[in-house]
Amino acid sequence: MHFGDWTFNYSENSLVNTSTSSIQRLEPKIADLLNVFLLSNGEVLSRDYLIAELWPNTIVGEDTLARTVSRLRSELSDSASAPKFIETIPKKGYRFIEKVKPAGMPNKTTISVVKIVGVPMAILILLLIAWLLIPNSESDQIQEQLSRADSLYMQFDEQSNEAAIALYEQVLLIDDDNARANAGVANAIVQRLVRWPSAEYSVDNSGVSLTKALASGQLSTPQAKLMLERAKLIAEKAVRQSPEDVHALKSLGFVYSAQGQINQAIEQYRRAINIDSNAWRSLINLGELYSLNNEKENSLNTFIDAYQAMQIKFSEEPQHIGPWQPELGKIIASSYVELGDEENAQRWAEKVLTLVPFEREASTILVESLRRSGKQSESQKLCNAYAAKLAPLKVCAE
Repeated sequence: MHFGDWTFNYSENSLVNTSTSSIQRLEPKIADLLNVFLLSNGEVLSRDYLIAELWPNTIVGEDTLARTVSRLRSELSDSASAPKFIETIPKKGYRFIEKVKPAGMPNKTTISVVKIVGVPMAILILLLIAWLLIPNSESDQIQEQLSRADSLYMQFDEQSNEAAIALYEQVLLIDDDNARANAGVANAIVQRLVRWPSAEYSVDNSGVSLTKALASGQLSTPQAKLMLERAKLIAEKAVRQSPEDVHALKSLGFVYSAQGQINQAIEQYRRAINIDSNAWRSLINLGELYSLNNEKENSLNTFIDAYQAMQIKFSEEPQHIGPWQPELGKIIASSYVELGDEENAQRWAEKVLTLVPFEREASTILVESLRRSGKQSESQKLCNAYAAKLAPLKVCAE
């Protein structure tokens, strides 16, 4: 990564002065600190956050951090009184103020006006058309990185989530005003905290939800609060950069909800939905918040809206929507069960089974609902069909 007269290679802990070609080897902790600063996108980083990043699971004081910052400044020939790189923000923390660029990134293609003598106009026109058709390599790279990051984020496993964060941050090194990338980082930070908390909190990832995470207390630890505060700053930046971007609004709503600020989260999701009525991610999250507020009918109707939005958007995002549709269908079926509407519960369970035949949870919902409706023969028929294909359903033996 480039900044000022320096090029930093984190994998080698090396710092190269591009003016003198001199190479400096940094101590690992100083290199870690520099890397955190370079990935911060100019945001103010609190002392608590930096300590948590550099010394996880270790108790250190602010004086240790101050000494590390001082040593990094010394390596960069920087000063606290007249900073070129690291600015001290009184009572808040530190901010990296120099523009950061990725190493080896080509500049955007530009066209200059030149005087060409003796070239037919037709050839000039063809050359101009050809130039216009050449893709902007930097823009293409950004879009490719964002698409990959979005896909990784939607895999819902820890390794993919961390890879998504890395890709979003690479985009921000190229374009630190990219709202979609900032929104992606904020989303992934929240997802990390919800799905993969510290060992102190045991979470079954197969049924993980924001509701369970809030109830467990895992989002209220000092470390989680620091990370959520960072995510909020990033999401707020995304919204400032693009106030009409549904991804940015959704990310801010996601952060607010993880912080327990439910009304603020609902407001952001509604803003996103007002811009795009088929913003299915925001609709799903809004439905969960209504459920958290015990607004069961609002929750159910919002989930149904989300499912319909998925159907409309499916051709645009099949790889993202495909895995979500049956999951949402099961949520809707279960919601109807809670409301005592067995007919619609059965209809939605059957809808899931058309998407994923013999899906265990949907089959269980359907068997139980058929029994409650007095449809014993249909229930037994489903049990027999399931047992013939797979292991017997547990509910069928009861």
